[in-house]
Amino acid sequence: MLPEGAPVLVVDNASTDGTTELLASGYPQVQVVRNDRNLGFAGGVATGLEHVTTPYVVLLNSDATVRPGWLAELLEPLDDPTVGAVTSKLLFPDGNLQSAGGYLEPSGYGHDLDTGGDDSAEVAYGCGAALGLRMAAVREVGGMDPRYFLYYEDVDLSWRLWLAGHRVVFQPTAVAVHEHSATTGGGATLLHTFYTERNRLATLVVCATWQRAARMLLRYPLTTVSVALGESRAKAWARTRAFASLLVWLPALLRRRRSVVTRLSRQAYERRFLLR
Repeated sequence: MLPEGAPVLVVDNASTDGTTELLASGYPQVQVVRNDRNLGFAGGVATGLEHVTTPYVVLLNSDATVRPGWLAELLEPLDDPTVGAVTSKLLFPDGNLQSAGGYLEPSGYGHDLDTGGDDSAEVAYGCGAALGLRMAAVREVGGMDPRYFLYYEDVDLSWRLWLAGHRVVFQPTAVAVHEHSATTGGGATLLHTFYTERNRLATLVVCATWQRAARMLLRYPLTTVSVALGESRAKAWARTRAFASLLVWLPALLRRRRSVVTRLSRQAYERRFLLR
């Protein structure tokens, strides 16, 4: 599936299933970077990016497999110097469309575009499961924040790329099959609630207009009370822990906000990509 000589780097998040031994014995050409603890997807990618020396890098999840020609098709749009990221066409194992890029609600919730998928397009964000990146652009915007651990790290990175003037595009001919949430167990877990809610708000603090970020932060406690009364106390507690974690993280997020490169205004991004 890869051109001969294409460098492959695997980041091992302190696995105990023999992955590193298998790679060392069966695939000695693969570079392995081993973390001494599980840093999540975001931390794993951040570790990997530190070792990249090529102009482009492609992220590929362990629960994704690619179709023939995928890599060449994914890299082709990066011939355009205005493109900073290219997202693949992701299919479920049954062949149905999973993602043609991502879109955002006004509240900052991100979702896969699961209709269409036949035409190239600019998108709000690219899915990190199979994502091509221009390293110069990634470095300019400060890379991937490892504190995200998992979920919304690709939204945050894509948003910052757009603000810095780097386009994020969908490439329909770069096809991968993705077993969505195979590692984390799906979207109905309290783990998902914690990281989704915390990281959504973190992304808004860093990337959104102050008006939008403040509105979502002020609305959050009221929504959490509503969840406790009408849905699930366990889910409300996960949301509460997420907000507490966000408050601890907030000084660092505000510093990152001040460092964001904004060739494109925050207002312009929101007018274009946050669906009303």
